[in-house]
Amino acid sequence: MSTSISKTNWVRVSVALIMALLVAACAQPAKKEAMIPSSVTALGLNEAFRGTLGTVSVTGGKKTNPLWVSNISNEDFAASLRESLRMQGYFAQGGPDRVQVILLSVEQPLLGADFTVTMSARYTITDAAGTTKFDQTIKAPYTAKFGDSLIGVQRLRLANEGAARENIKKFMEALAQS
Repeated sequence: MSTSISKTNWVRVSVALIMALLVAACAQPAKKEAMIPSSVTALGLNEAFRGTLGTVSVTGGKKTNPLWVSNISNEDFAASLRESLRMQGYFAQGGPDRVQVILLSVEQPLLGADFTVTMSARYTITDAAGTTKFDQTIKAPYTAKFGDSLIGVQRLRLANEGAARENIKKFMEALAQS
């Protein structure tokens, strides 16, 4: 009798462990907070854009399917970019200029110990009259190391966040120098 109880407990524990591993292995979307460069204010400032960027729109992103791979959604990237611009002094609610971003590609590995994700995005700033004030394509890689997370789907999410963060940082640098 005690043998059947221990077998039952063993099965319950095994099922619980398998469920925990499956939940941990589900793909999660890139987090907006993790896509914001930490050193935004040190990038310099282009006075011509101070407080003028009032709208941020993003296309080309993908929502994450938990059963597949981590992705970067339009909404999360836009929120990260908007916050980065706000921290730098460029974004102002109701500002006259519009930032349009097209996420051209997010190149992700399928396997590996270290995951390098490379993001390409086209940034365009136009004024209220539709005149283009800035138009540049930015490409930025980021590598999440095996030691960053032993779980592959989490490492891919970290690499996505890092590539987006580096891409936003390079955009801010290009904007400061334009």
